[in-house]
Amino acid sequence: MAAPSGASSSARLVLLSLLGFCVALSRQESSSSTDSCGAAKLAVASLVPFDTAGFRCAANWKQQDFVLRYKNTGPSEWSFVLSAPDKGSYVAVGFSGKGAMVGSSAVAGWASNGRGTVKQYYLGGKSPDEVAPNRGLLKLVRNKSTVVSRSGRLYLAFQLSTDYPQPYLIYAVGPDGNLPPSSTLQLPMHQSMASRAFNYTSGMSSSAGAGDGTFPAERKHGLLAMMGWGVLMPIGMITARYFRQLDPCWFYSHLAIQVSGYAIGIAAVVLGFRLNEDGLRNVGVHKALGIGILAMASLQVLAILARPDKTSKVRRFWNWYHHNIGRAAILVAVGNVFLGLSIAQETNAYIVSYGVFVAVWVVAVAAFEVKHCYADDD
Repeated sequence: MAAPSGASSSARLVLLSLLGFCVALSRQESSSSTDSCGAAKLAVASLVPFDTAGFRCAANWKQQDFVLRYKNTGPSEWSFVLSAPDKGSYVAVGFSGKGAMVGSSAVAGWASNGRGTVKQYYLGGKSPDEVAPNRGLLKLVRNKSTVVSRSGRLYLAFQLSTDYPQPYLIYAVGPDGNLPPSSTLQLPMHQSMASRAFNYTSGMSSSAGAGDGTFPAERKHGLLAMMGWGVLMPIGMITARYFRQLDPCWFYSHLAIQVSGYAIGIAAVVLGFRLNEDGLRNVGVHKALGIGILAMASLQVLAILARPDKTSKVRRFWNWYHHNIGRAAILVAVGNVFLGLSIAQETNAYIVSYGVFVAVWVVAVAAFEVKHCYADDD
């Protein structure tokens, strides 16, 4: 009676061991075919013909597990590495000015028998016959393109010679197990494609023509800087210069507005220093201007603490310093807000809205100055 029981226990042990081995193997295969922006290093970095350190990352076609890494690696040079599951098909990324596939140019890559192929295509229409190989408007850097198949994923790496890539990305993946023939290089009809509006500064991606509701740190920094330096400071200047007849209300209003703007501006500066600035043009100028604005605003705060009495002989020199430093800070702040919006490639709504505010502020200042001049003549 004991023998059958022992045999049964041994059989169960063997079955459990086999089951555990299968589960472990499946998990290993699953994990080996995945990629994410959380990875510390690109898995095929040593096989890519350019340095991939410091690349930004965006997983902006999650339905097909596409992961895009990119960086502005030099003057008029952008580098890209697209990672996707290797299903024996091609993967492609196109660049479009308006989000349409037709009329755009794309880079496609695939691997066969351990050999990778990268080609540019001009998307002249929606049928395979209208997609022309070795044509397109993209300026690919020579000898800087490759495709690597590793651990169940395909890595398409290439460099573009451009000041700034077009703002829409067109992703496509070919049918499983169907590669372009070597004789014609004609791409089979894709099994899936997607068009994404892409902000290279923030890494934000959305379906072409639709927002995704995210609020990145870059935009928080911009709105704080706009409100603190670019809105409250100019308003505070108006209250001090044109409403002195409402003494002492003008003084406390001016003080409250400027202190609020200073506090919000400091928050914008702190957040700005924490942003990833890799590959952005004119960031050094933007940062230097921001530091200059902070310095001038800080001098204004210190000036309040050292303000001499109205009867003091040095009061007129203090007034000259306080007024002109304040005006300079406002002019630099307004210019730097527009520069920041340009660097971030923000939507026209933000640029137009702030432009309207600046226009209204300029008109108001001009009107108050005219009124002030007529009052002096009287």
